Amino acid sequence: MNLMKTLLFAFLICFGLLDGAAHTAANAVVVAQSQDVKFMGGQGVTLAGTLQLPKTKEGGRLPVVLILGDYGNTSRDSVTYGKTSHAIYRELADFLVGRGLAVMRFDKRCVGASECKQAETFEDYVDDARGALKFIRAHAQLDASKIFMIGHGEGGLIASSIAAHDETRFAGIVLAAMAGRTIGKVIRDQFVQQMTEEGKSQDEIGKYLEKYDRIIRGMISGATSFPNEKFDPTSSYDGLLKSLIDNYTINISLLINDPLQVVNSIESPVLILQGRKDLMVAVKDAEYLHEAMKRAYHTDATLKLMDNVTHLLKNNPGEAKLSFNQDSSKTVDQELLTVLGDWIVSKAAAGKSAE
Repeated sequence: MNLMKTLLFAFLICFGLLDGAAHTAANAVVVAQSQDVKFMGGQGVTLAGTLQLPKTKEGGRLPVVLILGDYGNTSRDSVTYGKTSHAIYRELADFLVGRGLAVMRFDKRCVGASECKQAETFEDYVDDARGALKFIRAHAQLDASKIFMIGHGEGGLIASSIAAHDETRFAGIVLAAMAGRTIGKVIRDQFVQQMTEEGKSQDEIGKYLEKYDRIIRGMISGATSFPNEKFDPTSSYDGLLKSLIDNYTINISLLINDPLQVVNSIESPVLILQGRKDLMVAVKDAEYLHEAMKRAYHTDATLKLMDNVTHLLKNNPGEAKLSFNQDSSKTVDQELLTVLGDWIVSKAAAGKSAE
């Protein structure tokens, strides 16, 4: 190793981006390689993504992390809030590759370089992630016994669904800002928060929630249209309600299936990451998830609450407001990265390598 590489490793170790144990476990990371990949997801759709590999001196198989993004038109790099794109998945990947881990992430169907074939049910998105896992398990440079999934928001439910039902045990599952309640309850809280920030009165909020509750109850009962309801085309709230109705076959499972009944069947190690400045998913959601696993006698479930972390995994030292999510200049919280990296590296080191 030349002098510049030696100094680089010393810098990374000094600032907590790479520790001595991780450096040794990763067989001395030299440089990261990035590959564009394609694989088959649910319904035969072709999905595109990126696989990043930390090059090793000995060329051994690498622990690998699959990143599963949040709700919406999420790309391999970014999640969008309103009109603002946040490249948090690329940040996560770059950091984890620096810890000696291979990382794969992909564009959702109809996003980026992935084929556009509309999902018919939520299970199609789960099958897309299964396709990524099939690709990983067949890759000669990746250790099939050391696969981790990081699910952010909706991605957490996808990761949980796979981990709860696959026969193969995973090296670890990370649930970041995942709801512990049905989507109807979570969106209702988001509406209240947004309307409050906009200065709407309690009467205005209460009146709108009556409409919201009618529609959600109707959908749960099987209704797919609401001819007696009036929708304002200029209202973002009505726009979201219309989207929920128009995508009924996808959203109905999120409205009726209790996430706690999913996570309590996971046997793999689990890390729950939740920020106290998250106004899209509440701290109580993370606590519900953790409690559900404890009640199921899960022996390796860890809950980590971080004071200044938002739903987009960024650091907000100021007042918690949804409007903070419109600032794309902020980066992923350093404490979250450290906790995440340390947990995955320790689980990878404890696991048994594939032959």
